[in-house]
Amino acid sequence: MLRSSRALVTTALALGIALGAPAVASADARFHSQDAFAGPKGASITVVRSVVTDDGRVSYEKVTYTAGPKGAGVSGVRSGAR
Repeated sequence: MLRSSRALVTTALALGIALGAPAVASADARFHSQDAFAGPKGASITVVRSVVTDDGRVSYEKVTYTAGPKGAGVSGVRSGAR
């Protein structure tokens, strides 16, 4: 009887963890990407970030940094919603 009680408790705990873990893991969804280039005519790096929080807020950002023989610059796009 003791053995089956342990098995039942272990099964119940494992089931609770298995069902609860995805909900905790999906609290925020994030994406991050980075792309870089360097050559004889210059260099650039582009960073993209996107986040969706558990309360429904969404943000997106893309920034590109460039440098070359004629100088350096930065351009970016930002967006968000609730």
